Amino acid sequence: MKKVIIIEDHPIVVCNLKLGLHGYDGVEVVETYSSGKSLMNSTILEEIDVALLDINLPDLNGFEISKYLKSNFPSIKIIGISSFEDYEHISLLLENGADGYIVKGAKNSEMLDAIAKVIQGEQYFCNTTQHALDMKAVMGNKVPQLTKREKKLIELANSHPSLEFISQQLGEDLDSTASFYRLLVEKIDFYNMDVDITVPNGI
Repeated sequence: MKKVIIIEDHPIVVCNLKLGLHGYDGVEVVETYSSGKSLMNSTILEEIDVALLDINLPDLNGFEISKYLKSNFPSIKIIGISSFEDYEHISLLLENGADGYIVKGAKNSEMLDAIAKVIQGEQYFCNTTQHALDMKAVMGNKVPQLTKREKKLIELANSHPSLEFISQQLGEDLDSTASFYRLLVEKIDFYNMDVDITVPNGI
């Protein structure tokens, strides 16, 4: 059982996250914290696997908390959960130790996928986050590489161009898969990548 904590000061967001993760095998929300101080006074952090971390908190910000957790409890995987979609907030949280970043409002399936990926030692970015990181790469004259997830979608689209089939294989709903596909095509076109990708039925 992977133990998860939530660091968020908005009760409705906390409630939605807890409800979204409740009942899934292998994941347990063991505690919630509404401030950096309450987190630092915790006595259970050595037992925690994943922290879902907001950036805006009443005392310390998410950047400071992420740095604190990574310095003192390096085994904890940190996923930023924020309404900020800009590169500056995303990159600063990553620089301070976060392992992933999801914009608030993500579906339960995506949250579970993110938890599974970071526990395996991978990074996880929602579509909006990945798009922000890719667009910033243009400003630095860098062409981003295709992620494992993007390569998987290309492989599935070319071998079995059905949106329903692809979403099942990726473990996502149809809307998330369609959004992911459109962002990927935009990325390929924007950077003029030498990549062939079939348009799935249903797009």
